Amino acid sequence: MRVDEELGRALAELSSTLTPQPDPYGRVRARYRRMRQRRLGGLALALVVSVGGTAFAIAGPARTTQPPPANSNESIAPVLAWADKLLQSPPRGAVARDTGYVRQLSDILLDAQRRGDFPNLTVPVNAVKVLFIEDVNDQRIALAAFVRDQPDPVTGWPSAAVWLVAEKGASAEKLASTGSVRGTSDALEPYESLAVDDPSGPGRAIHVAIAPAGCVFLTSPVLNGHAFKWASELTGSYLIRTPQTQRPEWWRVNCAEVTRKITPGPGSLAAKPITDAQLATAMSRVRGDVKAQRARELVYQSAQSAGYRLTALPSVVWGGHVAGVPTGGSPSVADGQVTVLAAPAVDGTWVGEVTIEPDQPRSDSVVGTGTSFTVTTDPTDPASVLAVPIDGDAVGSGDQQFLLVVTPAAATTVRVLRDGQEVARAPASGSGAALTVPRPTAGLVVKALDASGRTLASAQVSDEGARGTPETDAWNQE
Repeated sequence: MRVDEELGRALAELSSTLTPQPDPYGRVRARYRRMRQRRLGGLALALVVSVGGTAFAIAGPARTTQPPPANSNESIAPVLAWADKLLQSPPRGAVARDTGYVRQLSDILLDAQRRGDFPNLTVPVNAVKVLFIEDVNDQRIALAAFVRDQPDPVTGWPSAAVWLVAEKGASAEKLASTGSVRGTSDALEPYESLAVDDPSGPGRAIHVAIAPAGCVFLTSPVLNGHAFKWASELTGSYLIRTPQTQRPEWWRVNCAEVTRKITPGPGSLAAKPITDAQLATAMSRVRGDVKAQRARELVYQSAQSAGYRLTALPSVVWGGHVAGVPTGGSPSVADGQVTVLAAPAVDGTWVGEVTIEPDQPRSDSVVGTGTSFTVTTDPTDPASVLAVPIDGDAVGSGDQQFLLVVTPAAATTVRVLRDGQEVARAPASGSGAALTVPRPTAGLVVKALDASGRTLASAQVSDEGARGTPETDAWNQE
């Protein structure tokens, strides 16, 4: 897979940490259990990543490999039980029918691990279980689980996982070599997946995902806001997508009629580069002042990070220079260029991003930060009002919240009301305004007024984070 596409998926995963999920297992998995070492093409990825030559930080809590607090109600026991079901599953894939090959591969992998050939997997291991082997296009892809002598003392995970990739028809010795390792994790999870470059051409990738035996994969095309139309995959408990079969779609895993996972399939609506026609569409309703080249970059980055959570490419809502905007770093506030994008999501809401580029780089060399929001109505309508709280978790401990407001072009004043009483007011110009308002922002109503005092439009303050997508990770349910 291309680095930029893989980065887009990583950005999407990071930005998902902004969203309190109905099911908490995703937070357990991402923050508490282990440091995943999936293949990222040598890209070092943390909360600050390099995009198009620009250091860009996604607002949200940092990930950590520490275990959950003792009083956590986010039980990992059901997850471990499902992971064990995957471990006990028979090998899947056409090559896995060759039981002699599977046995030989398991033995070679165990011997290699005990010799210390896998530097990312050095704990004592008592067995290796091959879970998947398939020749996909010109490559042989395998997933193997390494069963520890004792569960990890910090995380409790009993097995590690290794993805292997070699040429089609590779011998067991070749597939088990260290040069074939494409991903190592210190936890075998109930759902495992891999993206690997396809040699048929640049930017082309193969995707494999697997769940416990007895579970079934279903897929649905992205249907522009309409309900999903799920159909079972012929492969049952695993799924393969090649450059020839990849499409805009969502994936679902059902186990005994219970949905355990829903996730967008790989890819995004964005081609690279964004074409002139796509840029013209994205800029067709823009308010304020946004440079075309920067808009092109942001539309691409946003589409890549969101993937098929969107049903259309993002539009540029507004741009302008804002004084005293929170930066999430040091200095904590600065003057800078702000750009707002928004796009329709698969659940019928609109999700957006606010990008802030301070005039002077922060002390940590990050020169752009961002935050996300969700609204129920189209924020690209030039006659509408959009009010977005900026970096609400990082502004400080005070009672005030920084609010960015996008207004109709004729607006000269912004009023903020709670229960009909004004709590803040600021001048508007260039279809924008910035002000501080009392916390909490839930329930605040923002009105845009023209010079005569007439209300042009009003709206409630947007929700923070990209909420509302139908993603599910329910392996922690009994």
